[in-house]
Amino acid sequence: MKVYTEAPVGTTIKLKLEGSGPAVDVDAVTTVSGAWETLEWIFAGTENNLNVVVFMFDFGTVGDGSVTSTFYFDDVEQVSGPTVPQPTTLPIDFESGVVNTDFLNYNGSTAAVVSNPQLDANNPSATVCQIVRDGGTYYGGSKVFLSSVVDLSTLWHISMKVYTTAPIGTRIKLELQKTGGSANLDKLTTVSGEWETISWNFDGQASDYNQIQFMFDFGNVGDGASTSTFLFDDVQQVSGPAIPDPIKATLPIDFENSVVTSDFTNFFGAQTTVIPNPYVDANNPSATVGKFLRSGGSGYMRSKLTLTDYIADMSTAGTLSMKVYTDAPVGTMLKFKLESSPPEQFGKEQDALTTVSGEWVTYTWDLSNGDNPIYDVLTLMLGYGSPNDASANAAFYFDDIKVVSNSLSNEFDGSFTIDHLNAFPNPTKNLVTISAKTKKISSITLYNILGKEMITLHPISLVATVDVTDLDYGIYIAEVTTNSGKGVLKIIKE
Repeated sequence: MKVYTEAPVGTTIKLKLEGSGPAVDVDAVTTVSGAWETLEWIFAGTENNLNVVVFMFDFGTVGDGSVTSTFYFDDVEQVSGPTVPQPTTLPIDFESGVVNTDFLNYNGSTAAVVSNPQLDANNPSATVCQIVRDGGTYYGGSKVFLSSVVDLSTLWHISMKVYTTAPIGTRIKLELQKTGGSANLDKLTTVSGEWETISWNFDGQASDYNQIQFMFDFGNVGDGASTSTFLFDDVQQVSGPAIPDPIKATLPIDFENSVVTSDFTNFFGAQTTVIPNPYVDANNPSATVGKFLRSGGSGYMRSKLTLTDYIADMSTAGTLSMKVYTDAPVGTMLKFKLESSPPEQFGKEQDALTTVSGEWVTYTWDLSNGDNPIYDVLTLMLGYGSPNDASANAAFYFDDIKVVSNSLSNEFDGSFTIDHLNAFPNPTKNLVTISAKTKKISSITLYNILGKEMITLHPISLVATVDVTDLDYGIYIAEVTTNSGKGVLKIIKE
């Protein structure tokens, strides 16, 4: 379809097909601003049972009604596209059978079958596949279709040889897909300028996927250079260890001598691991912590940890505290949910908003209730609704999960009081007054839930009024600075 917008180049436009079968969505990104352009969405491999088209302009961004949130479109039609990819089978060695047109390329990723330019003892194959990342989006990838589903019942590891001059630690995401579903895993490169064999463990996944998508350097936009160029070969199923069954945990949890990576169950793209503490300081001198990484998947991705017993005394000790470190912007949502086995039979959740960036902070969630004990599953949704590009802003380190007295909770209540700061009336339709008890307010910065700065004031007084009349309805975060430090308030615009 033809699209016109003054939104920045690179704005995502999602087209989704819905109907009697599983929905399928595909992204395209704008390449111009202030001019008409024709964009295409390739739905090859989609079943012919969808009869609803959903248009999602500037997907992932909350609009503000301005010119950059306005989109014109025309001439929505089916057109002939590239040569239809021919399905292949595993293993894939690129010596025969697979050609360039058998790949579907998305968002800046381009695959080509080429003569092996790095032929050596580690990979003497004459022919390999090359993917170049150039522009597009951080999740650009190239996909092949399979003539039959991948049977993961006995061989659940998928391995391939990889060569790149990108830095050690470059993220490679392998995603198994089917109509209406996917499963993806990340691995980081361990060498640069050499062939290495990398394996992804899909133990426990269903055996009904018939597409494989390769996403090299996931989380970054490529520039077409040598460090955005990737060679791979010998994609195959291999034998390997199963993922250990999760072991139930006991509160408090400090990760020093119990709870390992396999004890977490991840959903919708979350990746939780137990790692050495990369940010040891006075606020958290622990040697080992958990890491929740938002790497692809949905905005509501989550990780679950089952407890050995139900949490008792929820009416008086139903508040949980946890240390968190993240580089995400102040005001990022940390959602904590308690569930009952089987998961989601019962559930109670609360949100906390980050008050600092780049420091360890202890947050609390008041999850008390009168029906106890019924909860034995901890569900973490850190950075809920925020970027999922595996960047520093999408990484959340956590430690020392424990139950504390309900009186210690700093969860937002009716008065919205944090460190002697108040906001009233709240919710509000136009004006909100923010006051400090003893220290003059030097600055107030209001952010939307995506971390975009909306309003900044410098009142130098104990009381200040913020006019939110022109803001959209929703939740905003006020970062208030006094001589004593910084505090955060949640402001609701009705």
